[in-house]
Amino acid sequence: MQFSNINYNLYKSFLVVYETKNISRAADLLYISQPAVSHNIKELEKQLGIQLFYKKANGMSSTSEADILYKYISSAFNSIWKGELTISDMAGLKTGVVKIGSPSYLAVLYLSNIITDFRKQYPNIKIEIVSKSMPDLIAMLQTQNIDFVIDCQPIPTDKSKTEVKYLTSFAHCFVTTDKYYTNKPVGIEALNTLPLIICSQTSEEIKLLKNAMSEIKINPVIESWTTETLVKLVKDGNGVGYIQEEYVKGDLENGTLKKLNISFTPPKLDIYCGYISDTLAYAPKKFIDHVLSVKH
Repeated sequence: MQFSNINYNLYKSFLVVYETKNISRAADLLYISQPAVSHNIKELEKQLGIQLFYKKANGMSSTSEADILYKYISSAFNSIWKGELTISDMAGLKTGVVKIGSPSYLAVLYLSNIITDFRKQYPNIKIEIVSKSMPDLIAMLQTQNIDFVIDCQPIPTDKSKTEVKYLTSFAHCFVTTDKYYTNKPVGIEALNTLPLIICSQTSEEIKLLKNAMSEIKINPVIESWTTETLVKLVKDGNGVGYIQEEYVKGDLENGTLKKLNISFTPPKLDIYCGYISDTLAYAPKKFIDHVLSVKH
């Protein structure tokens, strides 16, 4: 990139004189004295090695060189102005992009309401949600392809500047249809005989369940990598699903699914937010502040 050594204010004086064709009027618009405007024009002519204006009885007349120069300088100043306006709009959250890395179930369960509330205040902010594996999301975070990650603990990172904040916890439950439902309390032995549907043996909620209740036999008949598919499989009568209770709240209320009355309390899944604070643009920073303000 090439840079000019000519003072920015010299070109500013040139633009206003060119458009007004009058030194006195230009001085008023620039809030400087007439001699200062005249000096700036002469200095610019000296540094460029050309004449820009002719003096006339009723003002100034531009040279052909000035006509050519004006096209470039006015375009440059307009670009600067647009850049300043864009940055100003971003500071006022009139524009901007927030890129979030999160599993799809958290986007539905946790982020959707937060995004809705945020966009009521800042409707022009674009939101992008990326759902990938945790290693992929961390790699995207560290290369600044996303602004932050929201997922269950732990959020691994090898960058010391990454901040990790606790957001909330989700209770889990066992749900099913009438096919496998019973009014009686279900103990661990009875639970072990039921066809279990889980997200994945390697998921954090199953790891927590195994650690908390070692007597439970996690031998699922179906493993589904998406919560949406898991719920559909349970509704279709394939077995008993282990799921975030909030996710199926509506189904439990309308009777589409039923919650088993088990004899123990499943461990809650903690949710965290991870981000690198010194690389955040204004809009993502504001969104994170919003997320942290509504955590519970």
